[in-house]
Amino acid sequence: MTASTHSDLLSLHHVSFDPTVRPVTSELAAMQLDRPSDGDYIAFIRNTPSLVAIAARCAQRSQELERFIRMAEASAPFLVREQVSTPQAFAMLSEDATLALALLPARTAADQHARREHGFALIRAVHELDDPTLEPLARTAFGIEPLSTTTAGAVATNALAHAVASYREIEASRSTATVHRIEDAASLRSFLEQAPDFNALYRAVELHSRAADRLAESLVGSDLGHEEHQQVAMALEGATLQACIALLRIALSPAHGDLDRWDKLAAQVVPHPTPQLAATLSLAKKMSVSLREMLAAHPLV
Repeated sequence: MTASTHSDLLSLHHVSFDPTVRPVTSELAAMQLDRPSDGDYIAFIRNTPSLVAIAARCAQRSQELERFIRMAEASAPFLVREQVSTPQAFAMLSEDATLALALLPARTAADQHARREHGFALIRAVHELDDPTLEPLARTAFGIEPLSTTTAGAVATNALAHAVASYREIEASRSTATVHRIEDAASLRSFLEQAPDFNALYRAVELHSRAADRLAESLVGSDLGHEEHQQVAMALEGATLQACIALLRIALSPAHGDLDRWDKLAAQVVPHPTPQLAATLSLAKKMSVSLREMLAAHPLV
């Protein structure tokens, strides 16, 4: 990642763009397992990614998007058109991270605070859009309830834990998700132009779904001891979560337009979703439509 000499550059004309194309990895892509064993599912669910770290990377991408917008306002229109892939890529990466924050379990009080704060940021953002269904979906997906005497104490405790743990968790995060600046325009454009392998993603959903079905059957039909029962239950949770990760990745790609096929598969994979998961899946569909509209309105040149 190459930074320009000054962080307060006034326009895109003064940015030193890096022509090197480096990998750009989203949050959901970084956590997807390839042909996992039951042990891999268990390991994943025991050590799910830090929501604190995901939220921090998402905030960095949002800051770069805002930085681009400020510079674009002082730049020639032709240069803004040439670099339009940069804000589009940041928007895609941010929405990917938003869904990751809604989907993943919060392992710590700091994670709970990071999710809640991101949920409030999303609610503030959707207030500017002409879609009254978005706010209740965001509240449900992020588990945001009105403060009461019983919840206020927990919120305060989680906020304190977040303040103490945020730096440590960000530093310790082993995610392969990448962060970028607007100087990385070549990498961001390459990311935007490379559509995922939808056939591979659909196969991944079906693979994880079959594993989840097998594990669910073994929980019901087998005489398992306490320890073995816990292991199978964790593997089942991991397989289901991996299927949902692949589903969200499919929905978020603007190149994917077959939402009917996606709806049918989602209903098969998660026939009885929790309200939070149902809201997250609904948000993913709305984001999919929004991203396609954004790319259609501002095609790459």
